Amino acid sequence: MPTVEQMTAVAHEYARRFTEGDREGWLALFVEQPTIVEPADAAPRGREALEQSFDGTKAAGVRVQLKPLRVIANGHEAAMHMQVQATLPSGDVSETSVIEIFSFAQDGRIAAMRAFLDPGPNMA
Repeated sequence: MPTVEQMTAVAHEYARRFTEGDREGWLALFVEQPTIVEPADAAPRGREALEQSFDGTKAAGVRVQLKPLRVIANGHEAAMHMQVQATLPSGDVSETSVIEIFSFAQDGRIAAMRAFLDPGPNMA
């Protein structure tokens, strides 16, 4: 079972590697067949959802910065509250808040991720 410190470190690595565009390093944080639920009320998907998310963002020319604000870990799960800043090819910037819940495998990799996306003040 991973420790609180290990789960917290993986959550921070998740944000850092995605922000830096390290596709392979980011994907390596997950088990081979993770369960991905993004947004939180969507049907569960697998590894292809991760790959599509990363590749789609890059293909669209969007630069994303994930800034962890707080990570709370207990048992075999961690919750990370992040500020997400997306810079579009036009230079326009949008920001939102996201909470992701991670469940960890025995080896410390992410086995499941569920994302709660803030729709923003005009979408609630």
